[in-house]
Amino acid sequence: MKKIDLLILSWHQTYLSTHAGGYVRLREFLKRIPGNLSFRLLDNSPSIYQDLVKEKDLILYQTPAFIKPIQKFFFPLWYLLENLTSGLILYKKIRKIMQTSEVKVLYVPIAEFRHLYLPAYFLKKRFKHTKLVVDILNYEIPDKSAFEYFQKLRKTGRGIISSVAIVLDCLSAKFVLSRTIKLADYVFTVSPELVEKINQSYQKKTIAYTPSGVNIEQNQKQVKKKYLGVYIGRMTLQKGIFDVLRTWKLVVQKQPSAKLALAGQVDPNTLETVHKTVRGLGLEKLVTVFGQVTEENKNKILSESELFLHLASYEPLFPVIGILEGSSFGLPAVIYDMDVVASQKKELTKRNSVYIVRNGNIGEAAKKVLAYSKAGNAEKKALSKDARYYASLFDWDLIAKKEWTVIVDLASGQRLNKNAND
Repeated sequence: MKKIDLLILSWHQTYLSTHAGGYVRLREFLKRIPGNLSFRLLDNSPSIYQDLVKEKDLILYQTPAFIKPIQKFFFPLWYLLENLTSGLILYKKIRKIMQTSEVKVLYVPIAEFRHLYLPAYFLKKRFKHTKLVVDILNYEIPDKSAFEYFQKLRKTGRGIISSVAIVLDCLSAKFVLSRTIKLADYVFTVSPELVEKINQSYQKKTIAYTPSGVNIEQNQKQVKKKYLGVYIGRMTLQKGIFDVLRTWKLVVQKQPSAKLALAGQVDPNTLETVHKTVRGLGLEKLVTVFGQVTEENKNKILSESELFLHLASYEPLFPVIGILEGSSFGLPAVIYDMDVVASQKKELTKRNSVYIVRNGNIGEAAKKVLAYSKAGNAEKKALSKDARYYASLFDWDLIAKKEWTVIVDLASGQRLNKNAND
């Protein structure tokens, strides 16, 4: 019987492509997969990983063609059908592989996608010798309550049905994971806070966290600064894009020439609301909205900026990729005191380049921006050096190695009795 060390289960949304953190994370992991680990990656067609994975190691699957057009006019129905058919197709494909090959490890890099997790869960129950490793990137409603999350979704222009569907999707994902996660052999998540929350259901020592990472840019050119502030990442209400704009309104009241750059993936409804907000605040000449940009242009914008603003009121992990990318270019960051930040305050108090303000307090955020702008060159250089050091702690090489070490050990039959944070 043929032996396969690892089966990786993937599915991607065509409208997000490689922009969301979970997809970026898997891409970076695949770049660093150990050469002695035999693997197959299952991904829906067209794969977003085909530039990283050899053709022989990539198994493509496709949901029925009639589903795709539904996405444009009724997203909730498309999402439901896509999930159901993806799960069934994956289950059949993986079962066939496992019936003819000895698969040592099943790996689900985004376990909150139930159409990836549930096939792996049921196959683990059937093929008990196979180890199951899951990454849980989010485990709860990204707000204080389901109702508040629903209200925020509505403010971004989403319809009632779509908003309800998204909230129910989050709730059901946590429900499924909390009831079944005990069967996993190893769980990775993205913060100490989520380790604690997941362990209420998991209750095993084989759990660890691997946060976001960053590719450290070498030989960065010194260029003239154009923007006092910058935000790069997905532009959504949840990511705090509108708090950034309201903060900037307060900044320009004291410093009328201060410019702000915004870049990242954004859906049409949110983009329209962003432009409307910019006009309503009278910031047309001071805020540049780039939208989605190339890697080269993103790096150019970061190099021309001085300070990174990330004013999300909730994140499942910290630091997020955008903050790390800014830090790698020497940009201090202004952030809200979210729960996940509070859980890491001991480490963050050592970092002069991370300005933490009360959650939701745009006045405090504006004061931090203005205080930074008035700092002398020597102080700014010291802050920039501290930011780069902070980014170096999250080099993708370090983050990926942590997970691959566990997976290699499981594939080789080693018994794991403690978590990777020890």
